[in-house]
Amino acid sequence: MLDASADRHPLPARITRALLDHLPDGVAVLAQGRVVYANSAFAALVERPVIRLLGGSLDELLGDDLCLTCIDPAGDDGRTVTFSLGGRTTTLHLRRLSETHTLVLLTDITEQQVVERAVREAERRWRSIFENAVEGIYQSTLQGGYIQVNPALARIYGYDSPRDLMEGLTDIAGQLYVDPEARDRFKALMERSGVVREFEAQVRRRDGEIIWITENARCVRDDGGRLLYYEGTVEDITARKQAEEEIRMLAKVFESVAEGILLIDEGRVVRAANPAFTAITGHAADTLVGRPVALLAAGFHEKNLERDIWAAAARDGVWRGEVWAERAGDRPFLMDLSVTTVRDDSGAILRYVAACTDITRRKGDEERIRFQANYDQLTRLPNRHLITDRLDQAILRARRNGGRVGVLFLDLDRFKYVNDSYGHAAGDELLKLTARRLRHCVRMSDAVGRLGGDEFLIVLPECGAGNIGAYIAEKVLYSLSEPFTVVGRELFCVPSIGIAYWPDHGDDAAELIRNADVAMYHAKRGGERRYAAFEASMAQRSLAVLTMENELRMAVGRNAFELHFQPKVDAVTQRVTGAEALIRWPHPRLGLVSPMQFIPLAEDSGLIIPMGRWILREACRLMQGWRAAGIAPVSISVNVSPRQFTDQGLLSTIAQALEETGLPPACLDLEITESVMSGDVERVISTLEALKGMGVTLSVDDFGTGYSSLNYLKTFPIDTLKIDQTFVRDLMAPSGKEAAICSTIITLARNLGFSTVAEGVETAEHAGLLSEMGCDTLQGYWFSRPLPAEAFERYLRERQAMAPVARAVRPSALPRTGTGS
Repeated sequence: MLDASADRHPLPARITRALLDHLPDGVAVLAQGRVVYANSAFAALVERPVIRLLGGSLDELLGDDLCLTCIDPAGDDGRTVTFSLGGRTTTLHLRRLSETHTLVLLTDITEQQVVERAVREAERRWRSIFENAVEGIYQSTLQGGYIQVNPALARIYGYDSPRDLMEGLTDIAGQLYVDPEARDRFKALMERSGVVREFEAQVRRRDGEIIWITENARCVRDDGGRLLYYEGTVEDITARKQAEEEIRMLAKVFESVAEGILLIDEGRVVRAANPAFTAITGHAADTLVGRPVALLAAGFHEKNLERDIWAAAARDGVWRGEVWAERAGDRPFLMDLSVTTVRDDSGAILRYVAACTDITRRKGDEERIRFQANYDQLTRLPNRHLITDRLDQAILRARRNGGRVGVLFLDLDRFKYVNDSYGHAAGDELLKLTARRLRHCVRMSDAVGRLGGDEFLIVLPECGAGNIGAYIAEKVLYSLSEPFTVVGRELFCVPSIGIAYWPDHGDDAAELIRNADVAMYHAKRGGERRYAAFEASMAQRSLAVLTMENELRMAVGRNAFELHFQPKVDAVTQRVTGAEALIRWPHPRLGLVSPMQFIPLAEDSGLIIPMGRWILREACRLMQGWRAAGIAPVSISVNVSPRQFTDQGLLSTIAQALEETGLPPACLDLEITESVMSGDVERVISTLEALKGMGVTLSVDDFGTGYSSLNYLKTFPIDTLKIDQTFVRDLMAPSGKEAAICSTIITLARNLGFSTVAEGVETAEHAGLLSEMGCDTLQGYWFSRPLPAEAFERYLRERQAMAPVARAVRPSALPRTGTGS
């Protein structure tokens, strides 16, 4: 370069020219606008020899317009302009050296432009890859900050842009990694080997979601080997991890499910068998894998079944059914088999999956369930459902063929007493023996079923026009009249039988059974004849009973009853020592209904429980009122039925009645029947002792008519025996048997420390003879009928006014006709 400062240390002209000639750029010097010097490069660029350039002007070489644009009027230096010279890109720059001299620089930049364009293109391509890459790309410092990241990494980590990521995530270890020590492991690997491959870790996205990533990275060092930064790529592998976990889970399922599974290729060769399949079939996995599949036991199916299975699986995607399969070392077994086809995206078959379950036990269970659903477990007879269905089928056949169907409804009399006396095991044995005899009483075409409890049904299909129902009934009665040997005893249990015929007595099975039941009910109450055929009048009577039960239920809800009282008189002094409370039902339509009509209904329906509670409270209330008036007898007697005695709330009911009314327990006498003693003896004793512990007295009602053991009399804590009126009524009979029974009961009671009460005393002779026998108390029409509460109160006042004279005469002018209470 030529400069004014060169005057101080001038170089020899020869050296200067040599240096300038070796420059790649063109250099020329103008003096007064004329070329006074040009180097070789300048001459080459303008394509003229140096000798021809000297003395010429620049305008002549390049043009006036170009030269003018190079002059900067404001300064010494001109501008640099680029133009095409000889097909090459050239730059021109003029610089003033002095008032008279100007330096001209001419540079060929063609190659430079090519390089710059290549660099720019390379940078554009790299930037495109960087910006558009699916994987995250980063450069990070050793201290845990980012130098540069691409948009994909920002998206992976949940940031809106790379700038947001670099500004918001400055501590990679603490902010990014779920396990901060993962960053330390990453750095240790980088320091050890300078590169990390497939480094997996869990990281937190910006929103807190945890994802899995894999990193590939390397160390970037300077020429001296100093670590500058890390650069690498990041891929979100959360979906892959989930898929791998699902695959592991499916593999575990494959190994652990109870269902046998075979994986079979498109050539029907077994590729895998799970442990369940080997356990079910007994075949080891190595004897199955790699061999053609055999799903069916030979000789147990139709010839083309296996071919049809594969065809259906290929066509429909799945086949399922029950087949017989081979079991190693054992006979074939029944299994539930499904064959499913697995296809790729193009529809080509990849695999078949055969799944099987041993259903031998299930089939046995289904058979047992079917039996349990249709047969009685105890007697092995058809149950209500099946016997009704058979009756339906018999009616359908008879309707088509014009035949006749008979139905016998059987109920075992006094079966409950067998259960109560000897236990349910004895009752069950009796039912099984009964079923066995019934099967021998009918034809092969007939059906015998158990409806439940002690009720049986016999269906006689196509029984013809004769009275075959009565014939079968006679045959059944004859067979069952023989004693049954149960628990080492001979027991009798004769049935009552109702007979009905289709189409005479009903149009369907339900109506036919219902009418046979009605006929059975009338046979049970018919005395010696143990069977009866249905008549329309029976249904009317049954309807009347049902109507009365409904009305009784409503009466119980309203407490629409009243108590009558019959006095108990001392056999010697004739003083009233007690009274028995007797319930009466004043029916709005029927008038005063006898207890003999509604008490059995109350017992059967369970209404006796709430009815008994009302009787107890009302009797205690009235007795306490008479005590307050000073006219009460010593005690009031209330009957407790067998159904009430089994009520778990009996003790609390009695205690509550005494507490609410204030009646002393000693003033309450509870009368129980002998049938109470035929049940669970230990429970009966426990209940009686609890009652005695409360302070009430206990009487055995109707003694001599039940089935109690004399052993109970010494075991049960009772106070009084009541002689039944059936013995007292015929006390004066010539045979003397009733008198002997009464005398025996009185003597027995005296010896056991009990008092005695005789019911049904209707004459002076009755009263006198019983008094002579030593009976303590008398009760009956000879003294008074049962009286309503108000009338009984007047009766007590009248008796109290009379002098207590010992006499065996009728003290009342009330009528002495009638029987019982």
